[in-house]
Amino acid sequence: MVICSLLASLRFCLERHPPLVSFFFCLLSLALAFVGFAVYIQSHDIHNPDVKEDWDSLLKSLAHLMFCITNKTQGNVISLPSTAEPPTTVSIMVGLTFDLHNGTDLPNDTHLGLTISGTKLGFRGPDAQKSIHILAVITNSLSRENCLRITAPSSLLPKTRKPPKCVIGKQSMTLEMPGICYQSRYQANPALSSMLDQADRTLCSQRLLMTSAFLLCLCAMLCCAAGLYYRLPKDKWGQI
Repeated sequence: MVICSLLASLRFCLERHPPLVSFFFCLLSLALAFVGFAVYIQSHDIHNPDVKEDWDSLLKSLAHLMFCITNKTQGNVISLPSTAEPPTTVSIMVGLTFDLHNGTDLPNDTHLGLTISGTKLGFRGPDAQKSIHILAVITNSLSRENCLRITAPSSLLPKTRKPPKCVIGKQSMTLEMPGICYQSRYQANPALSSMLDQADRTLCSQRLLMTSAFLLCLCAMLCCAAGLYYRLPKDKWGQI
């Protein structure tokens, strides 16, 4: 009889108090969403939000930029003010390819250069206005990876895991038709992305589940309070 009375009171609350019912279902939906997030985080790789820039995101920002064939000295000589801090240079092997206009492959040892400001690549901070010099060398026209040399302020370079190193020798010849440009394409490498480790994912999942349990308890308390507080009118008891 008590259970029937509580159910009838809840039904009466549903009919007469829609704002309270909407609040209840909002809490319930939020609790279920937290459970879903907890399961997803535990079973999938999640990007580390504390790392603003990693090598994969930096290389993705190079996609669709135009690299131009350099002459003999361009890309090797970088002019900086005498008071400027010496930039950092890294040479890495990355999945950077180029769209060719005539469908033919670029010959090996072709040098393609690009100079761009840090703001164009999405950098922020005092060094973002400084120039970044990039030199791409076709090491194997049949492979999907080429050597890339980046010269930039050390504050702009990611501190996460780097791609494999490569060596770019001095240019020994003047390339024909300097100034011709090609659009770049980058193949994403998940191994270069900064992901949350298993311990952090477990901790996030546990906290989401605890929050979800608290919200579910709050929903149960709200149901009990509604069933005890909202009594049926006397003319309703005969309809139960």
